[in-house]
Amino acid sequence: MSRLSVFFVVLSVSIVSGCASAPTAVAPKEPTWVPRQTQVDERYVSYVNALAKQRGIRVYWVNPPLKTVTGPIAAR
Repeated sequence: MSRLSVFFVVLSVSIVSGCASAPTAVAPKEPTWVPRQTQVDERYVSYVNALAKQRGIRVYWVNPPLKTVTGPIAAR
Protein backbone atom coordinates (compact mmCIF):
# COMPACT_ATOMS: atom_id res chain seq x y z
CA MET A 1 0.00 0.00 0.00
CA SER A 2 1.15 3.49 -0.65
CA ARG A 3 1.78 5.96 2.12
CA LEU A 4 -1.28 7.99 1.10
CA SER A 5 -3.54 4.93 1.42
CA VAL A 6 -2.13 4.14 4.86
CA PHE A 7 -2.69 7.75 5.90
CA PHE A 8 -6.36 7.68 4.86
CA VAL A 9 -6.94 4.34 6.59
CA VAL A 10 -5.43 5.65 9.83
CA LEU A 11 -7.40 8.89 9.52
CA SER A 12 -10.72 7.11 8.93
CA VAL A 13 -10.14 4.71 11.84
CA SER A 14 -9.34 7.58 14.18
CA ILE A 15 -12.46 9.48 13.12
CA VAL A 16 -14.71 6.44 13.59
CA SER A 17 -13.22 5.66 16.99
CA GLY A 18 -13.65 9.29 18.03
CA CYS A 19 -17.35 9.18 17.24
CA ALA A 20 -17.75 5.89 19.08
CA SER A 21 -16.28 7.33 22.27
CA ALA A 22 -18.63 10.33 22.35
CA PRO A 23 -20.89 10.44 25.43
CA THR A 24 -24.47 9.37 24.96
CA ALA A 25 -27.47 11.43 25.98
CA VAL A 26 -28.83 10.79 29.46
CA ALA A 27 -32.51 11.13 30.26
CA PRO A 28 -33.36 13.93 32.71
CA LYS A 29 -34.15 12.89 36.26
CA GLU A 30 -37.07 15.26 36.68
CA PRO A 31 -40.26 15.03 34.64
CA THR A 32 -40.04 16.63 31.23
CA TRP A 33 -43.23 18.61 31.71
CA VAL A 34 -43.25 20.91 34.69
CA PRO A 35 -45.75 23.77 34.75
CA ARG A 36 -43.87 27.05 34.82
CA GLN A 37 -45.13 30.53 35.30
CA THR A 38 -43.34 33.84 35.17
CA GLN A 39 -44.06 36.47 37.76
CA VAL A 40 -42.68 39.92 38.39
CA ASP A 41 -39.80 39.69 40.86
CA GLU A 42 -41.41 41.93 43.48
CA ARG A 43 -38.50 41.61 45.89
CA TYR A 44 -36.01 43.02 43.39
CA VAL A 45 -38.44 45.69 42.15
CA SER A 46 -39.09 46.93 45.68
CA TYR A 47 -35.34 46.97 46.42
CA VAL A 48 -34.57 49.06 43.35
CA ASN A 49 -37.53 51.38 43.96
CA ALA A 50 -36.48 51.96 47.59
CA LEU A 51 -32.89 52.67 46.56
CA ALA A 52 -34.05 55.05 43.83
CA LYS A 53 -36.36 56.84 46.27
CA GLN A 54 -33.45 57.39 48.68
CA ARG A 55 -31.48 58.99 45.85
CA GLY A 56 -34.39 61.08 44.57
CA ILE A 57 -34.80 59.14 41.34
CA ARG A 58 -38.04 57.90 39.82
CA VAL A 59 -37.92 54.49 38.12
CA TYR A 60 -40.24 53.56 35.27
CA TRP A 61 -40.27 49.81 34.66
CA VAL A 62 -40.67 49.19 30.93
CA ASN A 63 -39.75 45.50 31.19
CA PRO A 64 -39.89 44.56 34.85
CA PRO A 65 -37.63 41.70 35.96
CA LEU A 66 -39.33 38.32 35.86
CA LYS A 67 -38.71 35.15 37.81
CA THR A 68 -39.74 31.64 36.88
CA VAL A 69 -41.91 29.81 39.36
CA THR A 70 -42.52 26.09 39.08
CA GLY A 71 -45.70 24.69 40.49
CA PRO A 72 -46.72 21.19 41.50
CA ILE A 73 -48.00 18.84 38.85
CA ALA A 74 -51.76 18.44 39.19
CA ALA A 75 -52.93 14.99 40.27
CA ARG A 76 -55.00 13.15 37.73
